[in-house]
Amino acid sequence: MHELTDAYGRGRRLLVLALTAFFALVFPVSPQPVVPLPPLVSSTRVPSVAGELQTYTVAPGDALYELARRQGLAYLAVARANGIADPNVVRVGRTLILPTRYILPAFLEKGVVVNIPEYRLYLFRGGTVRAVYPAAVGLPTWQTPIGSFTVTCRVQNPAWYMPPDLARRENVKREVVAPGPDNPLGDFWIGTSLKHTGLHSTNCPMTVGRALSHGCLRLYPEHAKALFWEVTVGEAGEIVYEPVKVAVDGDDLLVEIHPDVYGLVPDLAHAAEERFRALGVWDKVDFKRLLQAVAEARGIPVTVRAK
Repeated sequence: MHELTDAYGRGRRLLVLALTAFFALVFPVSPQPVVPLPPLVSSTRVPSVAGELQTYTVAPGDALYELARRQGLAYLAVARANGIADPNVVRVGRTLILPTRYILPAFLEKGVVVNIPEYRLYLFRGGTVRAVYPAAVGLPTWQTPIGSFTVTCRVQNPAWYMPPDLARRENVKREVVAPGPDNPLGDFWIGTSLKHTGLHSTNCPMTVGRALSHGCLRLYPEHAKALFWEVTVGEAGEIVYEPVKVAVDGDDLLVEIHPDVYGLVPDLAHAAEERFRALGVWDKVDFKRLLQAVAEARGIPVTVRAK
């Protein structure tokens, strides 16, 4: 908290704003209840892989946040992919794996898919991935809802109205923040049909790739702008919860493990087994490799095919 206060120079007031993701005219809400976990693959399409892993060699003066953002990634995703315990310390000359290859989650011919545990948004066009953006999701105590949605509005330079219940909890006067640098919604707001949930920019981009919002989905400002001009009112979307993704890629068997941020999948290895069985390839999986992948939870596709 003190780091955020120092970084943005606004004290307690700005911290409240930056951690809140609501739009103009929002109504009071309560923390989202834990919902029953839907199927991890909500599409009938066979899971597939997109993108290619890339590497980056750390140069003098590099910090993980800045180099990750330059690559369009969340810095904690880069840390997990490389087993970095302290993301504030990155050795010069180290070659980092960039998590730019993905097993696709729930699939849409056209629309937006957000997978909560991987803190990532996928934009589909014509059955292929047009863009992949890191996102901040709701706190475990104030969860982003899971389910299908439609885009209901698009607003440039939105105002932000502090929810009354948040003002009471923080014991502060309810605030209305006009468009500008202090507005936690940033410059672009995309509203959805899910209650109190939208996609938007942020004035606190270091929160992207973390569970720090009150249900909304925050994007880097440059990504929010790009997405704003891509989507249309009425467009379909889906928010899913897939900490485990599996795929058959040629002769290889891949698994991608992410943190179970809301504690909805208590046995990730068993969840992976179920999905490999559904694909009819469980007998070809090396269980020790699978357990290692679950333990490391690197957030990148790794092979678990038996040799």
